[in-house]
Amino acid sequence: MNERLRKRIAERLGGERGVIYKDAPHRVTIAYPNTYAVAMASLGFQTVYRLFNGEPDFVAERAFLEDAELAAAGRLPVYESGRDAGRADIFGISVAFELDLVNVVRLLRAAGLEPLREERDDSEPVVLIGGPLTSSNPWPLAPFADAILIGDGEETIPQLAEAYRQADSKSAFLDLIEGMPGVFLPDRDRREPRWATAPVDKLPVYSQIISPFSEFPSVFLVEAERGCPRPCTFCLARVMYGPTRNVPAEEVLAVVPEGVEKVGLVGASLSDYPFVKQVGRALLEKGIRLSVSSIRADRVDRELAEILKAGGLRTFTVAADGPSQRLRDLLKKQITEEHLLRSAELARELGFRGFKLYQMIGLPTETDDDIFEMIRFLKRLARITPVTLSISPFVPKRHTPHHSDPFAGVRLLSARLKLVQKELRSLRPRIEVRSTSARWAWVEAVIARGGPEVGLAALRLVDGESFSAWKKALAEVGWHDPLNLPEGGRLPLAVER
Repeated sequence: MNERLRKRIAERLGGERGVIYKDAPHRVTIAYPNTYAVAMASLGFQTVYRLFNGEPDFVAERAFLEDAELAAAGRLPVYESGRDAGRADIFGISVAFELDLVNVVRLLRAAGLEPLREERDDSEPVVLIGGPLTSSNPWPLAPFADAILIGDGEETIPQLAEAYRQADSKSAFLDLIEGMPGVFLPDRDRREPRWATAPVDKLPVYSQIISPFSEFPSVFLVEAERGCPRPCTFCLARVMYGPTRNVPAEEVLAVVPEGVEKVGLVGASLSDYPFVKQVGRALLEKGIRLSVSSIRADRVDRELAEILKAGGLRTFTVAADGPSQRLRDLLKKQITEEHLLRSAELARELGFRGFKLYQMIGLPTETDDDIFEMIRFLKRLARITPVTLSISPFVPKRHTPHHSDPFAGVRLLSARLKLVQKELRSLRPRIEVRSTSARWAWVEAVIARGGPEVGLAALRLVDGESFSAWKKALAEVGWHDPLNLPEGGRLPLAVER
């Protein structure tokens, strides 16, 4: 093993708490197609690691694409034992983001495995792919996976383990799991299966490993709720994670281990979680700091804000999503300017260091008037507290009412992003604008609604990924989708000038 890689792994293992070391006849690699820091902030990744290790005759060990740069070809190691990641019975990949599609190919190659399912034989590991992307759109992953897992791993992993015990070959294993809820066999199934949904008594899920090198350093993550009660039309949380399941406060608190300094509550709508204040106060009484994944502006009040401030939260983060009230109503966001202004006033009064606002542009029916309404409101907001605006192009998703809405187009989005930057430039440093690339949003939109041919295009990009390379690769595999034209049409007058 490369000496730099050996030292990196040793340093990370030395700082971790909760690593599972064991030996068992069935070896599982749990791999992440991105960095160690991102992976260790993923509750899904950590939960699959714990579930497989909870099976008495299975051992699960971790691997990360980030390490491929320092590993020799085909010698990507797992952290716990150092064995080759590809030397396993099951090679599992957790994919959260559309833009990690090319990384899935890179990860398989780094482990010494052929990316295409049809080029692997029964002597090689079963390649399982799960994670949020598989619930949103499994089809671009279809060329690579032997089986795709859709929905809650708490339901599927024990069944998969039992099927593997009974099978005497890869094909026999696939025979046994065919038709299970949440199991999609891309070479056999023509449609996606019913999603696996875990009952509330299998929750909460929580960090198995606490790491100082995670995106959330040394934070113990616990999912207080799954699903979302809100009707927002653009969001997958309500559909993808099933009905809302609120974990009782005492059960959330019971999984927090001794010695933890900070807890991160995870959920799609934590402001709606009925026990959020109870959990927050109980943690503060134990001297444990608290963070939350997000706050809804229409639900936060002074008491909750004070709990979060006392728990160490520095930046007050809310989402407007629609640039105008008309569009927020269209999205069923249930947020008004008054809610956002009140949140900003709370942030100022309680001394939060920052106020972050999430915003989308390029929404269906959006016009210049909507953009200028957002600009006027941001100027008003900045008079209350400094604002960090995080602005992203709208990406239509499957399983939402917007699944067939067109992507706004790179030209239009780029022009509108420039317009927002220009109009708000004079307010620096009261307003800081951070925006996502319109070109990469287009790539994300293609993957979010694409089929197996998009995966085949990704296969051509492992040596160089760019917007132009994506367009070329998609053309080479015969991809065409009139809803996702990258250049867009004629620009509105305000952004043509």
